[in-house]
Amino acid sequence: MTFAHIPAGYITCRLLAEACGPRIRSEKAYLSWGVFGAVAPDLDYLYLAVTGNLQVNHHLCFTHFLLVWVALFMASSVWMYRDRTGQPPLSAFMFSLGGLVHIFLDTIPGRVYWLAPFNYETFSGDNLLFSIATEFAQTHRHWGYGVELLIIIWAAILFANTGRANRRHSGLGTAVGERHSA
Repeated sequence: MTFAHIPAGYITCRLLAEACGPRIRSEKAYLSWGVFGAVAPDLDYLYLAVTGNLQVNHHLCFTHFLLVWVALFMASSVWMYRDRTGQPPLSAFMFSLGGLVHIFLDTIPGRVYWLAPFNYETFSGDNLLFSIATEFAQTHRHWGYGVELLIIIWAAILFANTGRANRRHSGLGTAVGERHSA
């Protein structure tokens, strides 16, 4: 995945917004942490660029270890359980969930080392597709881009619908001089 991480983080936040509603004090912070978590595993690119090791497979860096994101997710879940009203535990939870979503998305078209650092066997949606639908996989070599496009379209639809709902509830979009009645 290249372009779908940010939209996937946005989708994750929007899908959980209603359930997390009472904890959300700042919608911007809530969305920011979820989206930042969805791109955080790729921060290893910055490290690799600074050290001049861009030829290294960045999925070998600890930021792409599923174990790291599962540990962060579990810790933030415990924190959320103990602090049932605060936004900081929710921010940590959304950040870690965004990281997990990133790892799963990277698995669709690419190869990810899910069991690293204990085992460096790769897991890939590509390999799975070739094993169950060989003909489709051979004729649609870049199917991962289609999945990526669907994620981007889904996020755009959610964004458009959310904007429309916010304008409706805030009274924006009403004619000048008209009062919004609720």
